[in-house]
Amino acid sequence: MQDLGINVVNLNGDLNKLAPLLRETDVFHWHGDGSLDPELFAIVKANKPRLVLMTNIFGLYNHSGYYELVDYDLYISKSILARRMLADRDLEDDFAAKRKVLSYPVDVKHINSLLPADYLLKTFKQQYNLQNSFIIGSGGSSVNANFDLITLDAFAEFAKRVNHAKFLLAGVTPEIIKHAKHLNIMDKLVIFDATLDLQQLLMYYSAMDIFLTASKISESFEIAIAEAMAVGIPVVAVNTPGRDNGPIELVDNGQTGFIVAHDQEKIADVLVFLYEDEKIREILSESSKRKVAKEYKADKVVKSLENLICSHLYSSIEINARSLVKNYTPEIINDYINRCSDLWEPEIKPHPVNL
Repeated sequence: MQDLGINVVNLNGDLNKLAPLLRETDVFHWHGDGSLDPELFAIVKANKPRLVLMTNIFGLYNHSGYYELVDYDLYISKSILARRMLADRDLEDDFAAKRKVLSYPVDVKHINSLLPADYLLKTFKQQYNLQNSFIIGSGGSSVNANFDLITLDAFAEFAKRVNHAKFLLAGVTPEIIKHAKHLNIMDKLVIFDATLDLQQLLMYYSAMDIFLTASKISESFEIAIAEAMAVGIPVVAVNTPGRDNGPIELVDNGQTGFIVAHDQEKIADVLVFLYEDEKIREILSESSKRKVAKEYKADKVVKSLENLICSHLYSSIEINARSLVKNYTPEIINDYINRCSDLWEPEIKPHPVNL
């Protein structure tokens, strides 16, 4: 941030330093799970800036009076806003105006600049003996809660039908290894250490034929899905109704990927379906890239936030650009309910869409 010319002040936990900063601030942006730390927000209340924004990543709601300080409660996916509003039916009229959706940004331009050249990808595949393999991939995890073992179960079923299948995992836990040994698929796994190095991650994504994802605890917005879609890797995501279910919003079933029930046979079936039809994978790939560029592209997300701030602070400013900020409407709940039941079935055929 300092390199970008932005002044950064580290409070080192000393909230006493916050009050004078707030008195000179127009906008205070709180990024968290939706809860509001009372010690911190007591200071915000006493020194309230002109605008208080919250990026709400897990859809929690703070029942204290501090929530009144928040001008805009921005959820990172429609699915967690839908869940929150269903839980707060009696409060809908009070909170509908401040609760909105603005997704996490995906830096498509940066991703495209870091994609591996064909010769590097070929070398990578040769190095790990992947050049003649059909590769299912997942982000893996160094935390058991973020990885549902059903993906291994489904892959084991898939590998029985496609003997040159491999499963690429970036990050594993002892539980994952133990389950893979139980399934006798260790020779099918290609394991790498978990990494935050985007360029390395893009090499992994680019090597995949299909990105398969299921989270044991579910996800409010899975950035790995968005990155895989930006690269053009067809995504198969497992539905998690009743919990955060961000993947069903990222992936439009039958258009930019497939959403499948939490059933290892059905997951294996959809993998076989995609394996057998390269043209379908190409359609999903192109649709995925278009959707990410339209809905999650970083500069569009940032501009949308900028416009929201400016329109609040300066009501006389006319904003003409299309905003990615979505206001809450009952249709968000209806769309979420429909997506929870819109799952892959063998007769579903993807088709080109204008995204």
